[in-house]
Amino acid sequence: MSIDPQESPEAEVRRWAAAFDGMATAYDQSGVPFYGTIAQGLVDHLAIAPGERVLDLGAGRGAVTLRAAELVGPTGRVEALDIAPTMVELTARAARERGLDQVHVRVGDATDPGGVPGSYDVLAASLVVFFLPDPEEALRGWLPLLAPGGRLGLSTFRPWPPSWRAVVDAFLEHAEPTGRPAPTDMPAVFADDDAVADLVARAGGRGVRTEVATYDVPFTDLDQWRVWSLGTVLRGLWFRTAEEAHPAILARVGEILDANDGRLEVSVRYTLATA
Repeated sequence: MSIDPQESPEAEVRRWAAAFDGMATAYDQSGVPFYGTIAQGLVDHLAIAPGERVLDLGAGRGAVTLRAAELVGPTGRVEALDIAPTMVELTARAARERGLDQVHVRVGDATDPGGVPGSYDVLAASLVVFFLPDPEEALRGWLPLLAPGGRLGLSTFRPWPPSWRAVVDAFLEHAEPTGRPAPTDMPAVFADDDAVADLVARAGGRGVRTEVATYDVPFTDLDQWRVWSLGTVLRGLWFRTAEEAHPAILARVGEILDANDGRLEVSVRYTLATA
């Protein structure tokens, strides 16, 4: 999520593409209700209907894609785009296994997805826009893809609750300096609900509104948390720490989970608008 002011937008996109391709096989596969829970909230807010045309930007392993496909049914269409080829391959496979012929997955960059103006009823981007070098510019390109009255929905993290910050700090105490922000750092605009709404409005969204949700993220044990973390941006923090520091990090995270009944809490905003 972090932006390095010394890095070109093109280099930043390549870095995230490589990072997400590297974690694709582990991404959202730990059994922890996290990406799917957040995606379900976005799909619910978008009120996707049978026969609609949906574009899922930054689809990952299909948390939004597969749910949207069930809702649009065989008369609708869901196009899913992700910058990581392995994510695309695995999401396409999941759609085939479910018999969802209405799903079409391709490799593409959410900063410039292409497409015919007015060709979608719904644009969805779950936990994506804070990775983009210029979110407002990207949104300006997305909104014309919607048909008149079409809906845009974004999910983004709100500021990390104390338990999450404590987990990040457990890594940073042992992290090797790189000169870059931590991968869990977000651009300042995403710290404020109104600022994100203004971002969408400046890009051309109409009737912008924000819904907020807080979710519990439960873990069966510390090992499940470890496996889950390797399929999230926390993976970057593991790589910034020496292997000999990992037992101390795990011990500290275990203390944090014990103090929070084996759960972490995450706060998410849903920003919704029409074309």
